[in-house]
Amino acid sequence: MASPETYDIHELKVDPEPVLSKCTERVACETCGKSVKYFCYYCYRAVGELEGKVPQIRLPFKLDVVKHAKELDGKSTAIHAKVVAPEDVEIITYSDACLDGVDVERTALLYPGPDAQDVGTMDMSRVERVVVIDGTWSQARAMVRDSAQLQRMQKVTIRPRRTRFWRYQNMDEQYLATIEAIYFLYRDSAGSGYDGEYDALMYFFKYFYTYIQGEYAARPERRFHSRHQANYIDYSAAQGGAERAARQRDDRTRVNYDFGDLELERVFGDGD
Repeated sequence: MASPETYDIHELKVDPEPVLSKCTERVACETCGKSVKYFCYYCYRAVGELEGKVPQIRLPFKLDVVKHAKELDGKSTAIHAKVVAPEDVEIITYSDACLDGVDVERTALLYPGPDAQDVGTMDMSRVERVVVIDGTWSQARAMVRDSAQLQRMQKVTIRPRRTRFWRYQNMDEQYLATIEAIYFLYRDSAGSGYDGEYDALMYFFKYFYTYIQGEYAARPERRFHSRHQANYIDYSAAQGGAERAARQRDDRTRVNYDFGDLELERVFGDGD
């Protein structure tokens, strides 16, 4: 197996910080009324002042995210793809019949294995859609095992990368967050001529990653998860985020940072 690559998240041609950093409060989703921040996990839309400001892109083939029924909506990074590419992404809760009617001959499944083809080396023009499973790896294995439709699909894979995901997983570092896998699916399929066309898929992920890096760089006495990959906090690259975090602490304000996958509620001030 090839060694995983380390990708530079700061090279993505998308800059979410000027927009998302201004979002400091939860607001009610205009569709469902739930109190959320940045985007609604249930309606898959940007909320409040972010409406009309989050980039919208089209994808070269459709994406079906098949979500395990026990996967919490607020923990799913796959929702980022639906918010940014709403016309080409569907999120489906797994059931025995959830893929009925899908043309398995024109549909691929992003899933590793000895029979999986690298999307960077195959002709994707015959593929109308790709299915990505959203859940734990044990849940994903069970879904593939139990679904006749998933078993019949051509499996595809991407080049191995080291994850930048902040949430600790009891797996090795090349097990990506779902949105990372989705992004590299489209990036790798574009070949050597790729020029950032799908970087917006990482819009929210890049912002949350940068914020967390800055939060810990500003307060080096705090330890990140001891079992996370070594040197996960990049103190040199995180300086900008550290300065923003320091300003927020100086404001002595209570802020709720809702990152979908992660909620950090901090009281910035003496004794914190």
